[in-house]
Amino acid sequence: MRWITWALLVANLAVAGFFIGRGYWPQDEAAHLASLNVDRLSLRSQSATMPKDAASPPVARDASLCVEWRGLSGDEVVQVRQQLKSLAGERVMSFTEVPLNTRHWVIFPPLPSAESAAAKLSELVAAGLSDAFVVKDGPWRNAISLGLYADPDAAQRRVLEAESKGVLGTRVEVLPRQGTDFYFVIRSEDPDTLKSLSDIRQAYPNSRQSRVACPS
Repeated sequence: MRWITWALLVANLAVAGFFIGRGYWPQDEAAHLASLNVDRLSLRSQSATMPKDAASPPVARDASLCVEWRGLSGDEVVQVRQQLKSLAGERVMSFTEVPLNTRHWVIFPPLPSAESAAAKLSELVAAGLSDAFVVKDGPWRNAISLGLYADPDAAQRRVLEAESKGVLGTRVEVLPRQGTDFYFVIRSEDPDTLKSLSDIRQAYPNSRQSRVACPS
């Protein structure tokens, strides 16, 4: 009977040792640590890829705002021009005057003197360019006119004709037609400036202002 009692005790100790030692086996420990490392890597990866301020995207700056001011008479254009100049001295803004009707002038740029302009004209005529003359006065004095055209396509054809005859350096200037009306394009990044324009317009009830895309 005693040997049976010792046999059962040894068997119980063996079973208990199996379950107690199982947690310390190398293979299971490696698997357990690997699982923990995967979790840590996953958390770090998510932290690295998340933007610092995902909830607050950067706000783009507003582009310049432009206003067209049309419908002014000739005398009103003169008055408004002076008012816009005064406003530009106080606010961050700029403006341009745009003619409603234009012509396209093909010219060879001004030369240093009347003599050099006359010599250049002789060269152009000898090359086969007719209807050319030297500009005698004004800001384009001593330039050589190659013609006024109603649309840009016709002006460009004249430029190509000159180039085909070996004459390089001609250019196209956009000029207002005589007696044409003008309108203003005002550019500003300040909304208060545009409000000031609306206030000024009250003195010119027949005119109109409208928001437009700024010219590039």
